[in-house]
Amino acid sequence: MKKQSFVNCKTVLGQCLGKGGLAVPYHNVAEFLLLNANRYPQKTALICRNRRISYQDLNQKVNSIANGLLALGIVPGDKAGYLLPNSNYLIEVYYALQKIGAVAVPLNSRVISREIEFLVYNSQCRALFFADFLAPKVQEIKKNLKTVEFLISAGETEGAYSLEKVAALGDISEPVIFRDEDAPSRIQFTGGTTGLPKGAMRSHYAEISQMLGGMISSGVGANPDEVVLIHCPLDHHAGHSWFNYTLAAGGTLIICDSLQPDEILSLIERERATYLLFLPPSTYLRVLDCPSLADYDLSSVKLAQSAAGYTSPEIIKRICTGFSNCRMKYGWGQTESGLGTSLIFTLDMVEKDVPELASIGKPMPFIELKIVDEDGRELGVGEVGECLSRGPAAMGGYYNQPELTDSCLTSDGWIHTGDLMKRDEYDYFYFVSRKKNMIKSGGENVFSQEVENIIRKHPAVVNCVVFGIPDRHLGEAVAAVVQLGEGCAMNLKQLQEHCREYLSSYKKPRYADFVSVLPMDAAGKIRIYRLQEIYKEKFKNQS
Repeated sequence: MKKQSFVNCKTVLGQCLGKGGLAVPYHNVAEFLLLNANRYPQKTALICRNRRISYQDLNQKVNSIANGLLALGIVPGDKAGYLLPNSNYLIEVYYALQKIGAVAVPLNSRVISREIEFLVYNSQCRALFFADFLAPKVQEIKKNLKTVEFLISAGETEGAYSLEKVAALGDISEPVIFRDEDAPSRIQFTGGTTGLPKGAMRSHYAEISQMLGGMISSGVGANPDEVVLIHCPLDHHAGHSWFNYTLAAGGTLIICDSLQPDEILSLIERERATYLLFLPPSTYLRVLDCPSLADYDLSSVKLAQSAAGYTSPEIIKRICTGFSNCRMKYGWGQTESGLGTSLIFTLDMVEKDVPELASIGKPMPFIELKIVDEDGRELGVGEVGECLSRGPAAMGGYYNQPELTDSCLTSDGWIHTGDLMKRDEYDYFYFVSRKKNMIKSGGENVFSQEVENIIRKHPAVVNCVVFGIPDRHLGEAVAAVVQLGEGCAMNLKQLQEHCREYLSSYKKPRYADFVSVLPMDAAGKIRIYRLQEIYKEKFKNQS
């Protein structure tokens, strides 16, 4: 594995953290929670399902879970997966693991059993936390979870520890916090060209760097009275990043676990939310389409953050008018790079139709970006090539996948993002295409090759191509052009039923066309971007 060196970045971060630099006083991302539990003990840290939790109570619950895990025998470096929906449980488990030096492995609670089995084995989890409603999935594969010694349910599940009983094994006293900024903090699974998830290893140093860069970029760290409402999966990188930003700043975090527009609008009004995080951007339209929108006072909102999907002047205008005092912040980023780009859109920019509306913004603090050709030569203004990133918030590599790590990381610390971009003379970056053709559907990563492999399993299918197209509800939807065998027939419903047998439901094609021959160019190649142009209009009538 290639060792990254960011001496200059560490110096800059040291200036942010104090004279002692990063080594003093913070070595663990959970130290920021302890800091604010001491500064603002009675202040509301979390609001979830009408429950309010103070910083003191949150920290004490984290401590009891941490001490309970130590009593079970969990030690620094042990990996612990969690299948938990948006809830206070996810926050509590995450910080408990951080305090004792265990490695958090967030798992998407929407995945199917065989995917859970793969992810748990791939990350060598010794413990697995799960929500009550996911107990049937866990029980189905329990005997195959060879590395797991401790099954821990957020409810009451036969054959598993309950989270409350684990917490009862400990007490609320502060454990000795594990302090090593170079140690792994989290393994975050992300997509890849092979169709198999990869576990990006993120150290405490990377997490703290991510936190500081994000807080500076968004401004959320400037005021401890910010109220941040999140509607995106907390098990994703963006979810972890934003709850870390909020709790490190001493703000109040509102966790939403479902998209109920009236409920979300009511929370914004009642709690005077100042920041919103909805993924993808089109989610804002679903909230703003609420028939009773005019009944709510939304004037407290000053920033609407989004990413992981397509945006447009229409979306920006709706957000900036629907939330009357609001600007929209949009950007690009990856789990591997940690930080990315960002740009704040205003209504004035839309009305003037400025060119920057088509961009993904400028690099955030503590990250370098460059555009290179196939030979690694840096390209100039306006030239399209692969974007490479480098910075202290970057991953250290892929867990237990050295070959993939070596193909992604250069010897001097640059990460191949797999995204084709260009930049202008003002250092605004513009996304062109995904070199690896990953689809961001509803904020979820869908690997086109994985879906293609499953579709090809069907006996009626000769070949297929899967790609993403813009979608009003999901930001980007999974689309398939399927070549059928002679005399064979299939419709969209049948294709979706086939995919559901092997894949999580969100990965199935939302749109499909069935052809006798796949369209190819003169060189005999299928050009994905040409199919996207053709079918985004054709499938528009099916939505």
